[in-house]
Amino acid sequence: MPQTAKEKRVVSAEQYQGLIAPPPMLPSASEFFDYQVEGLVDRKLATYGDADPFRNRLPEKGFFLFVPPRPKVLDLNELMAHVELNGETGVNHLDIVDITATVEVPHSAHLLVDVEDGRARLNVNAMVSRQNIANEKRNPYDAFRGIIHVILFPMVLSHHCMYLVGSRCDGGLVGGRVPLLYLAGYTPVLNDFCEDSVVPVWGAPSAGSVIVP
Repeated sequence: MPQTAKEKRVVSAEQYQGLIAPPPMLPSASEFFDYQVEGLVDRKLATYGDADPFRNRLPEKGFFLFVPPRPKVLDLNELMAHVELNGETGVNHLDIVDITATVEVPHSAHLLVDVEDGRARLNVNAMVSRQNIANEKRNPYDAFRGIIHVILFPMVLSHHCMYLVGSRCDGGLVGGRVPLLYLAGYTPVLNDFCEDSVVPVWGAPSAGSVIVP
């Protein structure tokens, strides 16, 4: 029998494409890792030696991110210049001296496993996401991790902006500011914004665990 209006189902354009088109060919864990390593080595942000301790420790599935050793002095302008999207080069509007950490992160190379890029926390302000990530015993992105993510995978910014709640830009004041990666028109930008702001397309990325050498 025909469905009533209340029971009417809808098939979206995205669902149609998912049904009619073949599934994408996903890279193997080693191929995905090699892509990241090559991208960072080409930009002189890592060496093959930095990556070698992780080659036999890659997760079998899921998104992971190889984070290179942190420079002793972070040059945010130089790092953002490595972000390329829509034919535009990334720009920075922050001063590194104003950025403080909210969590302890390794300064050596490490692997972020079970990465969620922020889309699961859209429309949630940075303060709440920071606490939720801590409650879930996950690892937030600080400014450096966030920049590395968008250097390798800039397309994420075409979907949503990234609140980097592992860092703050206010010396730890309550209701302050947090680094934000976003698109200004077509240009990738690192700036800060009020951590109590709620925007539908802003979300905080995190990782389930961290592997160190």
